[in-house]
Amino acid sequence: MSRPFIVGTAGHIDHGKSSLIQALSGVNPDRLPEEKKRGMTIELGFAQLSLEHDGEDFHLGLIDVPGHSDFVKNMVAGVSALDLALFVVAADDGWMPQTEEHYQILTYLGIQRAVVALTKIDIAEDPELAVDDVRENLAGGPWEEIPILPVSSHTGEGLDELRAVVCQQLRQVPERRDLGKPRLSVDRAFSIKGAGTVVTGTLINGSIETGQKLIVQPRGLEAQVRSIQAHGSQQESLGPGNRCALNLNQVSVRDGKQNLRDGVGRGDIITASDEAEGALVIDVLLRKSSRAIRGIKQSANPLKTGREVMFHHGSSGQPARLHLRGVRRLQPGGEVLAELRFSEPVSVWSGDHFVLRDASLGSTLAGGVVLDPDANRRAFRKAFQERYLEARAAAPRDLFVMLQTQMERDLAIRQSQLLQKAPFSAAEIEKAVQALGEKGQLTRVGDWVFWKLWWDEKSTEAGALVCSHHERHPDELGLPLKKLRELMTKKLPSEKFFDLLLQGLLASHFAKAGPAIRHADHTPQLPEALQRAGRKVQDRVESDLINPPNKKNTATNAEEEKALRFLVNSGIVIDLDAKTVISLAGYQAIREQILSYLAQHKEATASDLRKETGTSRRILMPLLERLDEFGDTKRVGDLRRLA
Repeated sequence: MSRPFIVGTAGHIDHGKSSLIQALSGVNPDRLPEEKKRGMTIELGFAQLSLEHDGEDFHLGLIDVPGHSDFVKNMVAGVSALDLALFVVAADDGWMPQTEEHYQILTYLGIQRAVVALTKIDIAEDPELAVDDVRENLAGGPWEEIPILPVSSHTGEGLDELRAVVCQQLRQVPERRDLGKPRLSVDRAFSIKGAGTVVTGTLINGSIETGQKLIVQPRGLEAQVRSIQAHGSQQESLGPGNRCALNLNQVSVRDGKQNLRDGVGRGDIITASDEAEGALVIDVLLRKSSRAIRGIKQSANPLKTGREVMFHHGSSGQPARLHLRGVRRLQPGGEVLAELRFSEPVSVWSGDHFVLRDASLGSTLAGGVVLDPDANRRAFRKAFQERYLEARAAAPRDLFVMLQTQMERDLAIRQSQLLQKAPFSAAEIEKAVQALGEKGQLTRVGDWVFWKLWWDEKSTEAGALVCSHHERHPDELGLPLKKLRELMTKKLPSEKFFDLLLQGLLASHFAKAGPAIRHADHTPQLPEALQRAGRKVQDRVESDLINPPNKKNTATNAEEEKALRFLVNSGIVIDLDAKTVISLAGYQAIREQILSYLAQHKEATASDLRKETGTSRRILMPLLERLDEFGDTKRVGDLRRLA
């Protein structure tokens, strides 16, 4: 059984990161002519390494990053999806400025597992002192207990032990989950003659396969997978946790001179659908390390609200305007809720980690985690958004917290859109919705999920309006639906929720009554002044069940017309057309005869059915049209058949 892993280097320039990758894998990760000429890593480098330890195979995708301060932005692009950091410190130099900056970046990005490769021990005067120096710099932080392995890429000393420890650490890494939401952050994009566009990156959160339609976010460009390569070979499909190269159709490579909306390039996110659609505003939890970076004076300065920063997420780096909540400055060692506003959209998920840097000064400022990937700048300082953000900040990757906060704030959302930008599968979200439903926090109507407290309140309001109408107008069948819609849509986020509200009412203690809605227990009563006229009308229409008089002869004056309308709305009398009415009992009797005849004879003409029922053509023809309309029968030429 083997699993893929992503391992990346980090550390100060000239501490031997590329040499260590070459010593371990046999591949020189410096691929650019300028890198080889200068002996300095400028861009990301890549290699493959297969290891065996205690009978288990490990397939490592290795990422080598630049160590020079001028290329930290390239370093950040390569380390966002690591399973393990191979943190390189030279024994002859010790902990240097970019050692500290890279350490802070990795901890901001939530990289939990690391191994220190203490390189150049073959030329160090005192390797033990170098180990103590590293351990002292790690003290009190998340990597306080990580292994420190003295090695020499030149002599090979310690490399076997390093391989073994790397395998031991990787064995503790939880297996990447397939959430059905594949994401690949593009770290390289290039064109190959005869093949076309190729992008590389680390696949997370889902699987992809050849022929699959993909979306290049955050601009929503469509692409299709022509072929997949991973671990040096072609693949038909690939699961999360793999470094891969995708050959894409339908999209070109962005060459840097094009408009940012054209083509694919570093920083883009490849997804399988629109769940990673870009946003211009995100709300975050921001942290600033208490540790200054030696030689970078501004690293100890507080971070001020309103300043422009570079937002590094995945392989992208974009300018943003920073706004802090409740304070003017974020001091070293502090954390605060904040908002980032962009001129171009970014594609992020709740729970994603990021780094903020100063583009002009070339220094790392802070880091944090995304709390709201689709924020609204007008809501940032509102009390309801504060509650939402504070709850998420306390548990930024907890499914139930994310679900509760979204529902309590948004009140209603389609389940298919619930927590789209979050690290959970549809099955996990469904299970959580069910659990919160059983606790009485959520309720569902169709595909919509509602915050139950709010939904019950609106349902109660709507029901109270109907009952109030009954009290004021006991003679009426119910409250006109048009009026209820008008009253309730003022109290709902959108008019579209009224139909769902009505659906809920009809599933409980209410019923439709023609164009109105009534409580199930409501029985309308004619006003005393119309009761005599009502008895007359009902007697006339029921005097002959199958051939009642026409409407004009049924109601002969204004009072009787009012009484007839009441009987029709009550369902006691059926209004067949402008001139024809029939009692409910007469309608049901004729209907049963027609359906029984058609069940026996399969089909019949109107003449056949008139003879069978004994009614007149005046009654039969509009009655047949009503049966057609209600789906009891269907007309085929001059024949009627059961629907």
